[in-house]
Amino acid sequence: MFKHKKKFGQNFLINKDIIKKIADIGSINKNSSIIEIGPGSGNLTEELLKRNPKGIFAIEFDKDLTSHLDKIKNNYSNFNYKISDALTFNEKSIFKKNSIIFGNLPYNISLKLLIKWIYSDPWPPFYDRMILMFQKEVAERIIATPNHKKYGRISILTNARLDVKFHFNISKTEFNPEPKVESSVLSFTPKKNASFQLKDLSVLSDLTKIIFNTKRKMISKTLKKLLNEQELKIVDFDNIKNLRPENLDFSFYYKLVDLIKSRS
Repeated sequence: MFKHKKKFGQNFLINKDIIKKIADIGSINKNSSIIEIGPGSGNLTEELLKRNPKGIFAIEFDKDLTSHLDKIKNNYSNFNYKISDALTFNEKSIFKKNSIIFGNLPYNISLKLLIKWIYSDPWPPFYDRMILMFQKEVAERIIATPNHKKYGRISILTNARLDVKFHFNISKTEFNPEPKVESSVLSFTPKKNASFQLKDLSVLSDLTKIIFNTKRKMISKTLKKLLNEQELKIVDFDNIKNLRPENLDFSFYYKLVDLIKSRS
C-alpha cells in the first residue's frame, strides 16, 4: 500500500472501473504518445499501457515511488519516467507534438499546471488533448460560463485557447487515502485557430485580474480607469456599465485585449 504524503497532495484512485473510464476518454491507439503527470501508484499507467500506445512518459515528483515505476518500466518497453517537478518540466523535450496528457493533478498545483499548458508556445501546442482530474470546486471554476457565480479569470483564460468538456465527478471514497473533497474529470482540446499569442494572454491575465478584483461591484468604475472615451464607446459602455464582471461574456474580455493591443 502506498503511503499518502500530504506535502505532495497525493490521493491514489483505486476504483478500476473509473480508471478504465478515464483511459477511454483518450481514445488511445498504437500511435498515441502519452504524457502522464503524477503516475503515483501506477493504476492509471498500467490501464493506459494495456491499450498499447506508442509510448508513455510519466513525470513523478515523489522519488520514493522510483522502485515501483522501475517495475513498470521493466515490464513495458514503451514506458519511461522521470522524477521531476511537472511545473518546471519541459514536456516538449519528450514529445514535440500530437501527445495526450493524462493527470490526476495534485490539488495544490492543479491550476498552475493548467495555466502552464494554456501558455504553451508555439500554438497549436505539443498536445492534442488533455484528460485531467481536478478538485470538483476548481473544475467548476474552469468550466463556468457567463452569469454563473463561479465564472472568472480561469474560465476566461481557459476558453481563450482551449475547448473544455466535463465528463464525470468522482466520489472521495474512490481514493486512498480519502481526500476531503470530490473530484471531477475534464478534457481539453486546443483551439487550432486561437488568435491568442503569449503577449495577448498576458494582457488578458492582467485585465481580468484588475476587473475581477472588484467582482462584486459594477463594472463602470473599473472600465473608466482602463479605457479612454473612444474605447468606452466601442465596448458599448452605456449598456453594460451596471453589470458585474461575471455578467460579461468571453468575447467582451477578448475585445478588451484587442483594444489594449491597438494602442501600440
